[in-house]
Amino acid sequence: MYRALPLVLLLSAAIPAWAELSTPDGHVILTLGGAVDETNLPARTENDGGLFGYLEVTHAGAAGFDATMLEGLEQIKITIPYGPPENQRDYIFSGPRLSEVMKLAGAEGKSALPMAMDGYQAEIPWQSIKAHQPIVATHADGVPMGIGGYGPTMIVFPPTDDVELAQIQASQQVWAIAYIAIE
Repeated sequence: MYRALPLVLLLSAAIPAWAELSTPDGHVILTLGGAVDETNLPARTENDGGLFGYLEVTHAGAAGFDATMLEGLEQIKITIPYGPPENQRDYIFSGPRLSEVMKLAGAEGKSALPMAMDGYQAEIPWQSIKAHQPIVATHADGVPMGIGGYGPTMIVFPPTDDVELAQIQASQQVWAIAYIAIE
């Protein structure tokens, strides 16, 4: 019995940091709802009002992330040309990998459906998330992205030379995201 104790201690120390979803201390800027196994937000119904009420977002419980929680995950930088065609320029977007945010919410292996604040939504299958490693950008050029710009969060894929893949990813690169449905 005593010989097993060091093994138990070693294995428990190897549990990754994302194994438990904490409670947000600040304002929630991103919510993952639907088929999530880890929750820190209560259920929402169609009568709860606000932006999610307007967008008809309901869930039995969700994983909410404030800026500090997202900043606590490994931050990845991706530089891409972005913006309206007449004003397009290179931006350096940064934030955690979408796959890591989904793991923290207990949504590994599932599809993500990021929803913009205007209701636009795109589906990103897990296979694409794992293969291409998009990020949940929270910053552009080192500055937090605010509402009214591309924020509070945005899905950003690394650049690709594959024209067909780039077209698919352009439709999945949703900005002004506050909610990601998980299926």
